[in-house]
Amino acid sequence: MKIPSSNKCACCTCCVSLLVLLLNLVLAVVLRLTAAGGCEGLRVQDIGPVRGGFSEVNWSFVHWLGMRNLGRVLAWIPWNRRVLFGAPPAVGSLGPRIAFTFDDAIGNNATTFVSLLDFLDEEKVPATFFVIANNYTVAPDRQLILKDASDRGHELGNHGLLDDFMTTMSRDEFEAAVDQWESSVREAIQGDWPVSPTQWKWFRPPKGMMSRAMDEVLTARDYHIALGDLYSDDWAYEDEAFHARIIKSGACDGSVTILHVMDGERTLRTLDILRDVIPALRVRGFSFVRLSDLYNTAHEDMPSCAECPICMDVFVVSLIVSLLVLCFWVGKLAWCTQRRVKSTVVSSQVQSDEDTSSSWPSSSSGGD
Repeated sequence: MKIPSSNKCACCTCCVSLLVLLLNLVLAVVLRLTAAGGCEGLRVQDIGPVRGGFSEVNWSFVHWLGMRNLGRVLAWIPWNRRVLFGAPPAVGSLGPRIAFTFDDAIGNNATTFVSLLDFLDEEKVPATFFVIANNYTVAPDRQLILKDASDRGHELGNHGLLDDFMTTMSRDEFEAAVDQWESSVREAIQGDWPVSPTQWKWFRPPKGMMSRAMDEVLTARDYHIALGDLYSDDWAYEDEAFHARIIKSGACDGSVTILHVMDGERTLRTLDILRDVIPALRVRGFSFVRLSDLYNTAHEDMPSCAECPICMDVFVVSLIVSLLVLCFWVGKLAWCTQRRVKSTVVSSQVQSDEDTSSSWPSSSSGGD
């Protein structure tokens, strides 16, 4: 059967659009790697899978592009515009600084959380813990542990009431959840939260997802929204060497690392990552600070060298053009197909009518 020329043209155009998108994506990665070459301490070219598998390839590609760069794309959505992925370079000679943040504190197993606190004390590394105010946190014995974390100088941030999406909540429901979290944490630490004027009110959205209602409530309550530029699903799969490689290779001045407070033997994974990462970063001159300290100092009025605006501009423009072309041809194909079907139906109906009329007996004249 002969393929209509319009279909051929549409197929060719779609293929070319996808090819252009792929080439521009490769170009964006090349530009990012080139820009990163001039960034002191940043070693994007060293990022890559260790054991292999889809997850490691996926997160390697994400960090080749850069989490901060992808954040620029996410900021096109209005309620993502205040989400912070990393701090700009600090003014002066403070040297490169990095903030370690840990999600899902305290976790189901309080003993392993205390082990993490002890290790951070040994290494003299202050951290920011994003707390889920669930039953594991608000129980009396857990409150003492959370207060201990705060008393040791670590910072506490809001990570919701459950390890689940909050995007479906209405504004009133989300505000009530924020109230409940703040009340639970203040009761646990037996004092104000934040504990000092220099600490910011931090919120990290569960699953990294925001909504308009969440953004409106957090803005009204003077919260800052934090994700990070160094993340690799450390909770999901066991490959400490890969997670450590992401941090060591992608760290630059102002980086924010996201790790997890995990339970039981999985906590050893977090500790193994830290044992690898902290000495390596110290050798390169990094100092470790809490999230508020990272942002409280004066910053250069310029993007981090980890950012590559032109990379994302190239990618976004090519993506938009490719999608517009694809939508145009998909719409045109649908319209042409509908017309062709309608024409076929009409033709079949006409043919059926002609066959019916020709089958009638013809009348003959004459008599006896």
